Amino acid sequence: MPKRLIMIASGGCAALVVLATCLLLIQSAHTGSQPAQQSPAALREMEAASPPPPPSEMVSPPTSVAAPPEAMAVSAPAGSEAPQLREPADGAAATDPIAVSVPQLAYAYQLAYRLPGPRIAEAQQAHLTLCQKLGPTRCQLVSMRNGSSDEGYKDAALQLRVASGIAQRFRGDLTQAIADAGGRPVDTSITAEDVSKDMVDTEARIRQREILVARLTEMLRSRQGRVSELVEAERSVAAAQEELDQAKGWLGQLRTRVALSQFRINYVPAVAVEPSPRPQSNRLADAFVTSLGAVFALGRTLLILLILLAPWAAIGLAIALPLRRWYKRRYYPAAEA
Repeated sequence: MPKRLIMIASGGCAALVVLATCLLLIQSAHTGSQPAQQSPAALREMEAASPPPPPSEMVSPPTSVAAPPEAMAVSAPAGSEAPQLREPADGAAATDPIAVSVPQLAYAYQLAYRLPGPRIAEAQQAHLTLCQKLGPTRCQLVSMRNGSSDEGYKDAALQLRVASGIAQRFRGDLTQAIADAGGRPVDTSITAEDVSKDMVDTEARIRQREILVARLTEMLRSRQGRVSELVEAERSVAAAQEELDQAKGWLGQLRTRVALSQFRINYVPAVAVEPSPRPQSNRLADAFVTSLGAVFALGRTLLILLILLAPWAAIGLAIALPLRRWYKRRYYPAAEA
């Protein structure tokens, strides 16, 4: 009986193995006969990875399309051969011209005018009026100075910021105003500073800081991470925001320097104004006041020295008197008797 059960179990296991093998063979044959279904993402990856078709399989462009203006024939002068334009090989389009960036220049004008002393204030006011007529967006007053010494010599200066597009015309108007006042230019200097690199570096720094601030702000908003990491991220956001504000301010200054040119104008008198004669009584009074001031200064100095030396003199007397008495008692006893 046990042998019979063992044989039945062995036969059943063998039948199950044969059945499973048959099912696997049928499924593999069915899978090989049908195309595999792939996800749209896998198809897109395969299409991106597949190499482009060879040039021979590409569709050639129609020949009836009109040529661009650059490819049109140009009439050559008489006696010379007309230039022949080469067609691009293999139907390739002509390359685009290389983009050249215009340098960002900050201009500074240094001007000096010589004119009669009494006309300096008038010419300076005329220049200031020219600036005011342009308006605050195209001309700005930076500083103004106008003074004269006791000898009658006048000195004046003016500093403006003018829109770079009209700087040359404005310089001509300044010279014309000086000519109307009877003066002439004696010194003209124009300098330009290229700030393109500084502007590009500052813009790149601003972009980096903006990305950093956005990332840290998103981390703080999502509350991902430990408390210590969130606190450190908040500090980093504050530091990055400060650097971002500084970079934006510096970029604004650079753009202002490019948009507005600096004008420094100096006014030099052609003939010094004769000093007005002073009465003789005033000169004597000045001499007396000067001598009296010297006497008071000397007395103040002596008083200061006396105050400084008085304590030391008292200490010296306190030491010298006992020494003098001891010396007399020792070397001159008879005289004391």
